Amino acid sequence: MKMKATAILCIFAGILLLAACGNSAAAEEYAREQERIQLQQEHEAKEAEEARRLAAELEALERELEEARLEAERLEAELLEAERAIIRDEILAEARWLARGYFYEEALALLNEDQYLINDETKALEIEILQMIDNLVLFEDEIRHIFFHSLVLYPEHLFPNINIPTGGINEGFIFQREFIRMLPQLLERGYVLYSVHDIWSRDEYGNMQQHPIYLPPGKRPLILSIDDPTFHYGIGLANRMIIDEDGRLATEVITPERETIITHDGDIQLILNDFVREHPEFSFRGHRGIIAATGFMGIFGHDLLTEESIAEAVAVVEYLKNTGWLFANHSYTHNRVGFWGPNSNPNNIRRDVAQWRARIEPVVGPTNIFIAPFGFTLRGEGLQVVLDNGYDLYFNVDFRQPVTVYPTHVLAGRIEIGGYALVRWRDILNRDFFNVDEVMDAHRPPIISP
Repeated sequence: MKMKATAILCIFAGILLLAACGNSAAAEEYAREQERIQLQQEHEAKEAEEARRLAAELEALERELEEARLEAERLEAELLEAERAIIRDEILAEARWLARGYFYEEALALLNEDQYLINDETKALEIEILQMIDNLVLFEDEIRHIFFHSLVLYPEHLFPNINIPTGGINEGFIFQREFIRMLPQLLERGYVLYSVHDIWSRDEYGNMQQHPIYLPPGKRPLILSIDDPTFHYGIGLANRMIIDEDGRLATEVITPERETIITHDGDIQLILNDFVREHPEFSFRGHRGIIAATGFMGIFGHDLLTEESIAEAVAVVEYLKNTGWLFANHSYTHNRVGFWGPNSNPNNIRRDVAQWRARIEPVVGPTNIFIAPFGFTLRGEGLQVVLDNGYDLYFNVDFRQPVTVYPTHVLAGRIEIGGYALVRWRDILNRDFFNVDEVMDAHRPPIISP
């Protein structure tokens, strides 16, 4: 019995020992599980914290990107507005320049060309230009026409003794200095260079007509022409008109010291072009004047005897046309005896016109303007020859000649501006054009002609 009890106790103790051992393993497993769970939770907490951090950083980055985008848009808008402001300023300046030159419709179109550039400034200028148009008045006075020959550049060379009465160039030509002095006075008196083609044309029935002229108050049209641009006058005047290496109109001048130089003020065309660029109100819609070309000595110093000479002359002509100059037939021979004088022979006129059209017209292009040599007014058959060749604008030299519009042609006078006029027609020039005392050069000799 005792041994049996002992065995039972041993078995129970074993069971207790086994239970104790089992509980310890379970506890350890539990502890390990709890540690794993804690580690997992800590890891998840770190991941969540990291996710929150990354989300916050991402959100901050997105805010920065949005702010950067908005700033870029703002800068882009400012840059666009700055560019528009620059373009707008250029457009405003160009529109003002166009309006000063009587290109009213073109100025208005320019101001409204881009809707994004329209603002209070453009609207104000548009109103101002529309008011200019409303203020135009009909011009009903006489239409005046002045003409010149080439400019004297070195009067001291041509006239070393100004006490000796001199004819020729002294009487018929104007000095460069004098021409420069008279332009501001012509502008101040309200003159506006006007194209003959804007004044006279044929109506629907083929008859000549004069168009109404509308200008701002105080303005009056002026026709300007230049005779005999042969450039064969020798030292003292320009030798040739050319296109220089920069593509600009220029004059080749031989100085009294026999040095050949290139200038940009050696004759009327260059000086007048520059003056109009500075004072567009002196020119109606870009017009300059008429160049009356003869033929027997070429044109602008180019003899037209070679292809090279012809090409050089054509280049000058095209430049001038593009800057508002017209060309006229001034005869081929410029011969008074039997041609353009009291004993005019229609056959000579016919031959002269044919020569001009064969040799000069291919260089200067067709024209309907005839400027008579010596201001001679043809009659009868001689006049008919001129009209039959398409010349329906006929100008003589007679400032008393009123503009007469015939069904077949227009006859109008001109007044020559030269040394003779400065002396003999002083009162007329003072009254109508400029102050002679302020224009006339101190180095002018007395004239010969009565």
